[in-house]
Amino acid sequence: MLTNKQKIKYLLDSILASGQKIQCTYCKSENCKEIDRKYLVTKLMECRNCHLYFRYPVDKQEENADFYQTEYQESDNITTDLPDPSLLKKMKDEGFTVGNKNADRYLDLFARLFPGEKSLRIIDYGSSWGYTSYQFKQAGHQVQGYEISRSRASYGIENLEVDICMDEKLLRKENHIFFSSHVIEHHPDIASMISLAESLLINGGYFVAFCPNGSPAFRLKNQETFHRFWGKVHPNFLNGDFYRHIFRNQPYYIGSSPINFENIHPLQLQESLTDDLSGEELLVITKFVKP
Repeated sequence: MLTNKQKIKYLLDSILASGQKIQCTYCKSENCKEIDRKYLVTKLMECRNCHLYFRYPVDKQEENADFYQTEYQESDNITTDLPDPSLLKKMKDEGFTVGNKNADRYLDLFARLFPGEKSLRIIDYGSSWGYTSYQFKQAGHQVQGYEISRSRASYGIENLEVDICMDEKLLRKENHIFFSSHVIEHHPDIASMISLAESLLINGGYFVAFCPNGSPAFRLKNQETFHRFWGKVHPNFLNGDFYRHIFRNQPYYIGSSPINFENIHPLQLQESLTDDLSGEELLVITKFVKP
């Protein structure tokens, strides 16, 4: 969510960068086409090679990092805002079951991917101030978070006693699950995020990512929301075609909200399943099987 001042800055920055070469931020292909536009100068481009939708002009990585350190705010009053002691106590007493940060559906998903396993090693990538990491830990899992914002990471370490790194190099290896919720759409280098995930997972471990849905089926159903979902805060707009392309050599499941949890199970070699993709939220699960 941007303030009016941030919107003006975003527009001016976009105008100044409008001569930038158009190139896919994932595969670097220059074979791209415009599929949506805002404010005359900001465009949503589709890479014809890998099918990623990305915002043009593209922010420099250092500008992106600074934005998430100092300016980024969500409107839900919990993701980026840090609760005062009384509110935090109330949330903990309720087990985070009240509101939209309840992690039960994620825990259900993990149990379906690893039936019978009581303690999984999980990376919570983009953990904010640790409310999901805390719930995963309370459920008996071994959790390590990663967060780009130093203030939010420090708050979680101090107030929820969860392990949150601010340096990717300190993340442990041999994890069962690399999990992210509404992170990949913000990331300036999706290829590096996925490569990091693969390096931190056991053979047969899972990459699990929730994000806004940019799939054509959702756009057809709700053009207005599709148009609103991409922009400064969401420079990437993930879709089923992109995930099918980049995970074509790995087993995968792709679905959208409401997620059909009955279709989620331990993925077998060569298995590829795409559910209905007309919902607002996109889920991808891929199993990294190493030779």
